Amino acid sequence: MEVIMKKKILAAVFTDNMVFQRDKAVKLFGNVAAGRQVTIDFNSRTVSATADDNGYWETELAPMSAATNLSLTAVCGEDKVVLNNIAIGEVWLAGGQSNMEFVISSCTDWDRVKDVKDRDFNVRFFYTPKFAYVTDEYYEAFDNAHWQLADDEGFKDWSAIGYLFAEKLSKDLGVTIGIIGCNWGGTSASCWMSREAITADDETRIYMDEFDERNKDIPLDVQRKDYDEYVVYDTAWNERSQKLFSEHPDTDWFEAQKIIGECKWPGPINNYNPFRPTGQYWQMIRKISPYTLRGFIYYQGENDDMRPRMYDRLLTNLIRLWRKDWEDESLTFIITQLPMHKYSGSPDFKNWPILREAQMHVFDTVANTGIAVIPDCGQYNEIHPVNKGPVGYRLALQAEYKPYGLIDEEDAFGPVYTHKEIHGNVIETFFKHCKGGLVLKGEPEYYEIAGADKIFHPADIKVKDSSIEFSSGNVKEPVYARYCWSNYCTPTLFGANGLAASPFRTDMNDELDTNIGSDVMQQNLET
Repeated sequence: MEVIMKKKILAAVFTDNMVFQRDKAVKLFGNVAAGRQVTIDFNSRTVSATADDNGYWETELAPMSAATNLSLTAVCGEDKVVLNNIAIGEVWLAGGQSNMEFVISSCTDWDRVKDVKDRDFNVRFFYTPKFAYVTDEYYEAFDNAHWQLADDEGFKDWSAIGYLFAEKLSKDLGVTIGIIGCNWGGTSASCWMSREAITADDETRIYMDEFDERNKDIPLDVQRKDYDEYVVYDTAWNERSQKLFSEHPDTDWFEAQKIIGECKWPGPINNYNPFRPTGQYWQMIRKISPYTLRGFIYYQGENDDMRPRMYDRLLTNLIRLWRKDWEDESLTFIITQLPMHKYSGSPDFKNWPILREAQMHVFDTVANTGIAVIPDCGQYNEIHPVNKGPVGYRLALQAEYKPYGLIDEEDAFGPVYTHKEIHGNVIETFFKHCKGGLVLKGEPEYYEIAGADKIFHPADIKVKDSSIEFSSGNVKEPVYARYCWSNYCTPTLFGANGLAASPFRTDMNDELDTNIGSDVMQQNLET
């Protein structure tokens, strides 16, 4: 009689209904007893590997073309695993924080996508269990994790952006798309990195240095007690918060805390807090790497807004680390540039435009990256906009441009600022990706101009095919210009293709506030 031992040979990410990456060598890996041999049969191919001293084994299958309804057999001694309904197509990891985690049943596309009966495309999903440290539940969760089909009950809890991205790709490529969700709301990019990657950079090592200093004299049992007490408080606070905002949705953040008590999130940043540096790296990212992918889509940055000037270094190092872990420098990494956001009653420190600028800088400087520009997809007083359709669509456009080559560059991007020229009292700003010209939607607000004094004034603008002239009667000798340089405002500049222009400033030197990310800003936020 055949003995089936589910997921005792292969890593947890290998299950029924999984998707293998087409046209690339497919890595297979798992854990068995040290020195034991594993043999894999799949799609008329047989490969073997021997486990190392730690019990880890890894091998790979030669590249394969797209296919469906395949089976895989893994054998180790008398133990045998059979996995069915495997597809070969395209595989992407959807990483980041809560906006990537945001579920499809809560977004505006739900009524359109919830009926799966007539779909002529195929999307599958694997959700990486959320754990920041190892518990008994951790092992159980990974044992029960599995690839899901769109007609499964769990579909409603898939990443909205991940699904909508995959939906378009599957239709346009004509193959099965697999999405690996690996995300956690409220996380910094540092949560998804190793200690070594964080500390190797003299700038980003502050994330680890602060953590180490905070916890150096606190025993682990005390850290656990402190965090458990916080969880009890936070659970009760969230119940009060949900009741307050459901009854009085217009209550601003600061007034809410006067009513229901202080929000103490994220709690004590210690070895039991999921929001600590490295918190999700070993327990989540390394549980699924090096599962063969085409690339990553990534929506994160909200929780690094205290250090926006450091974000380009942090994100660059994260990309480098993930590509190393996957042993593939060619992996495409598509960034989601943050949309507009501001809570009612909160100051505008202009840290979010600096984050957007940092994300664009990473796109400009790191090979094999894309960027989905979504300033028009924000929602005032709500950090989780419900309209995820345009986000998934623009991420898919980036993938269809590179790596797939289905569309050209002009169709994948909205206008992007390139340079300026000063003509007397006018600053002319120039853009690329302007096929069909620049398009103004609504009143031309949030265009600003300043002289050497860096005092910005609303600008009068003249829109040309691929440039905009800024001027103001208050600025006789202009030096700086900027557009949508705010945490929240209404974007008005678009390309003829309907895609929004990325917010920009002509010079980084136009900045006045040098305290963003410092203790000064933290004190201001707390008060």
